[in-house]
Amino acid sequence: MPYLLLLLFLVLTGCGGNSPSAPSAAVPLASPTPFPRQVVIVSIDGLRPDAVLKSATGNIQALAARGAYTWEARTIMPSNTLPSHVSMLTAYPPEVHRILWDEYLPARGRLTVPTLFTAVRAAGMRSVMVVGKNKFDTFKDTGAVDVYLVASGGDDDVAARAAAEAQSGFNLMFVHLPEVDLSGHAKSWMSPTYLDRVVHADQAVGRLLAALPWWATVILTADHGGGSRANNHGSEAACDMTIPWIVSGPGTLRGYRLGTAVHTTDTAATAAWLLGVDLPPGITGEPVIEAFAPGRAPRR
Repeated sequence: MPYLLLLLFLVLTGCGGNSPSAPSAAVPLASPTPFPRQVVIVSIDGLRPDAVLKSATGNIQALAARGAYTWEARTIMPSNTLPSHVSMLTAYPPEVHRILWDEYLPARGRLTVPTLFTAVRAAGMRSVMVVGKNKFDTFKDTGAVDVYLVASGGDDDVAARAAAEAQSGFNLMFVHLPEVDLSGHAKSWMSPTYLDRVVHADQAVGRLLAALPWWATVILTADHGGGSRANNHGSEAACDMTIPWIVSGPGTLRGYRLGTAVHTTDTAATAAWLLGVDLPPGITGEPVIEAFAPGRAPRR
């Protein structure tokens, strides 16, 4: 009899011990896993949510279908590229981080508040930035980013270099696609040229996603919209301030439209929560917990 019991135990163990028809539960992040914690933040500069829905953006919309999303997230004021990205990657509002200009101007002041990259470095993790504008040198100057690359060849160059870096290993990767914003300034937001660049950015996103490990969590968003003035942005108008926000990865709800009011500062807070690293007290961003299945919690 003991032999039969042992044999039954081995058979059940070898098969996983579950009925084939039983639904599998979401695995909490707290569970032991052989995979590293990896988060990729993709920012499509100047992307309006309505442009996503009016264009052939199969990769972005499929990402939303695999995860949780809102088309009504909000950026900061001034709704410009550099201050918006500083808020996105620090979880601080502009009145705290003090970067109010939109170019790389170290003579006016440097970024002195801790960033998401600072927290990743303190935890012994590796970070990568691949960007399409040199104004992100503001982050390079902090010394907290392990790999910093400016790709001058537009969205295709950014996506290719980010895909290559993905093979080298990382915990946090930030990817900035510039062309949608550039086309908005050149031809105005929601023009045929602008919408064409949205489709092109979606294709770049698809190539990047194909290069990422399946266990990576992706947050896709934007720094601002545009169109309050024909070829510009930066105001408090809804078309400037409204941005998409999508999170997709192991443990996220699938095809779930968020009820939470998401702010761009929540991006850094959510990434830190996923990576299990600590941002400093006083941040305004909060992790978007609603996007994740019950029991999802970062390992410490």
